[in-house]
Amino acid sequence: MARELQFRFNDSSFGCELNKIDRTKLYGSVDIETRDSEGNRCSLATLANDGKTLIPTGGTASGYLNPDGEWIERADLVPMNLDGDELPTLPSSFDAPIELNQQADLSTFLNHSIRLSYVLECEDGFDSDLLEQLQSGAIFKFEFLYRAGVSPDPAFIIADGKRNVWMLVGTPAQIDFTGLDQAAVPTANADADDDDEDDFDFDML
Repeated sequence: MARELQFRFNDSSFGCELNKIDRTKLYGSVDIETRDSEGNRCSLATLANDGKTLIPTGGTASGYLNPDGEWIERADLVPMNLDGDELPTLPSSFDAPIELNQQADLSTFLNHSIRLSYVLECEDGFDSDLLEQLQSGAIFKFEFLYRAGVSPDPAFIIADGKRNVWMLVGTPAQIDFTGLDQAAVPTANADADDDDEDDFDFDML
């Protein structure tokens, strides 16, 4: 059974399964097979730095080493900030109900780059008041962590015209806006003759 996110809105609580929507579900996918001259399927391998050792798929992995070169487990890692202070670990969003008590306006939502899209499936149905607000254009925002960690992602609950309820996980977009009244910064010699810039030197060929 898939894990459920538990939500709380006003006095009601409900659980939802996350149905991830990606490009494969929207557009399908294509697998490319490479075969040798006899029609046998080829598999990917990596040539090691010695130039003669072939490492098949699954033959490499990532690991963690301490400054002394000793192997350490991921569970033993402790998050620290740049000053060397330990950062508090936040629980997974699956560990406790999520309060839907904060709304975001459209401008705030559009200022995020969405990287994960889920359709929420609620077996017992959504709270009627919540669904009505979502259908009217309301957007609810909360912090989401799939696993316990230190940096939650902003997530949004919205609805579409077909009464589907979506959970969209994103990151704040870093966009610099310029206006028509902003002075342009010249990138070339402003005193140069325009005719000289259009000349073509055939000696370059």
